[in-house]
Amino acid sequence: MILQIIIAWLYSHLFEYIAHKYFLHDHRRFRFAFKNHFGKHHRVARKNEMYDETYESVISSKFEVTGLMIISLIHLPVAFFFPVAYATLVLCLFSYYILHRRSHTHVMWGKKWLPWHYEHHMGIDQHKNWGVRLPIIDMILRTSDFK
Repeated sequence: MILQIIIAWLYSHLFEYIAHKYFLHDHRRFRFAFKNHFGKHHRVARKNEMYDETYESVISSKFEVTGLMIISLIHLPVAFFFPVAYATLVLCLFSYYILHRRSHTHVMWGKKWLPWHYEHHMGIDQHKNWGVRLPIIDMILRTSDFK
């Protein structure tokens, strides 16, 4: 059971990294996702020094909420074989949304507790620091300046 939790937790960080880097920032392959994420979210966050009013309401952040629900459904078969791992994945999706949302509605909190995500939006290179919750995969793959 502990092993399921650890593997699912690590997998969630890897999935977050890959989805962010290759799905949300790849304008050649995923134009719709790129337009919503990079074209809107990044533009608004950069313009407002990280603040994005979209996250004030779950309804207005429907693109992200819908994406997270689709991810949970895609992973649903895991629940039949590894229910604890699936529960961990769903909790990780929920924590991702809560932390990401808070980092854009409470900027000083986000700057203090998720400085790598703040740097992802406000830094010189917005194509670094792909992890939102933690920079674990970024540190392993050296796509972050945080140690």
